[in-house]
Amino acid sequence: MAPTAARARSGPIDALRGGSVIAVILLHMNLRVHFDDCALGLALPKAVYHFLFWSGYPAVIVFFVISGFLITAMSEERWGSFRALDVKSFYRIRFARIAPCLLLFVVVQAALQAGHVPGFFDETPAASLPRTVLAALTFHVNWLEAKFGYLPGAWDVLWSLGIEELFYLGFPLAVRALSPLPVLVTALGALVGIGPFARVALSTNPIWMDHSYLSCMGEIALGCLAAIVIRRRPLRGSTAVIVMSIGLGLMSLPLFFRRTALRLGLYATGLDVTVLALGAACVLMSLVALPRLEEHRAFALLRPLTWFGRNSYEVYLSHLFVVVPLVLLFKRTGFRAAWIPALYAVAIVASGVVGSVLADTFSRPLTARLRGGRGAVEVIAAETRS
Repeated sequence: MAPTAARARSGPIDALRGGSVIAVILLHMNLRVHFDDCALGLALPKAVYHFLFWSGYPAVIVFFVISGFLITAMSEERWGSFRALDVKSFYRIRFARIAPCLLLFVVVQAALQAGHVPGFFDETPAASLPRTVLAALTFHVNWLEAKFGYLPGAWDVLWSLGIEELFYLGFPLAVRALSPLPVLVTALGALVGIGPFARVALSTNPIWMDHSYLSCMGEIALGCLAAIVIRRRPLRGSTAVIVMSIGLGLMSLPLFFRRTALRLGLYATGLDVTVLALGAACVLMSLVALPRLEEHRAFALLRPLTWFGRNSYEVYLSHLFVVVPLVLLFKRTGFRAAWIPALYAVAIVASGVVGSVLADTFSRPLTARLRGGRGAVEVIAAETRS
């Protein structure tokens, strides 16, 4: 079956991605300049403070679910069925989307580290620069950091890319080989089930517990399962609203009601991440079933998030090249704590602008050229960041 045209972008899904990438920016800002050093930060309720400034890792988990959901949905739409999936074409599409920004990231970060630029190098790095570049290009920065410690500068953001791209290295082969569909669903379900056990078993190494392949691939698999289910059992009307409510409730447990999640034993059993991902999967299924949601007046309030979401991959890879210099400038000029909210606002807006410019002038044009063919830009516009 010939590949189908790409689906139109989903504003609500872009908004979810946008909120997720902003959560990552806020975390990386808060690690360097604590927001509770200012009066506004001290005035925030503790639950709100943790939700706003310590949700970077959960945000990446949501990214995983979105990615699995969209890649699976678009693969079925493009080729008509999993068995018809063109493996070479799948790899070419993924390479064209991921490689341009990744290679630019590696070149810039390696140059800053080699040039001993403040904020982007350590006197005694956890690994040599050549070894780090090799890890970045072969998707195992997560393993390298777990074994030797955190890398300097912006390298750490590549931990999630390693997990996701390894998953997609096997994805086209698995969906073609694991037939009939119940076999594929069972395999994806096994990944979901392994996740909590992997997180608990690896708890003696906090980095590997959060960043290992088996700790996180189940969340991508949940996104895949959600796409498979919704394609075959579409939600209707009030059912979609109920599923949305359930999804938001599940997500709120590890994101906002952390004490409740602790009392329920979610953290001790490694289920906190699974519950979050299951909630995100429910939200995605309901968003697909509510296509007119974007036309609602209230959705206009989320337009800034959709802007971030459209460029989430570029923002994710480039934001530390904005955050680190801003923080260094802030500290060296001796600004008062009262200016911290303004610093955060500048970091968020500047990260969005840099990501947008990078996407429009470098990433999308080069991706279209690598893919070739008319209509490549439309396909790119519909696809997710890994």
